[in-house]
Amino acid sequence: MTSDGSERRRYPRSRRGLPLIQDESGPGVLNHVDNISANGVLCHTVKPVPLMTRMRISLDLPKPSGRRIDAEGVVVRCIPHERGDDHFRVAILFTKIDDEDHEAIRQFVEQDIVAPVEGE
Repeated sequence: MTSDGSERRRYPRSRRGLPLIQDESGPGVLNHVDNISANGVLCHTVKPVPLMTRMRISLDLPKPSGRRIDAEGVVVRCIPHERGDDHFRVAILFTKIDDEDHEAIRQFVEQDIVAPVEGE
């Protein structure tokens, strides 16, 4: 985060996504995660999800953690993706998450930020 006030987020976000996300809305509603923070996730879907929709989600952090994260959240943004009307970017704010899961995400993001980016 920057100290000049331009970054308003409470928690930094990962630079890489996660390949799989599961939710209770049925298969294929939520796809991969673009990025994650200790506050929520930005993911893709093939159909729009109404704002303030409550969701239960599960995702697996990559190794070395490999931890399964289970959380509840609410959709705070759903915008069309550049690829067309049938793809959407959905931001989910965590509303209920275990303290250990919260800390595991925070550590994953911290490690991800300092790790070298492939191809650089």
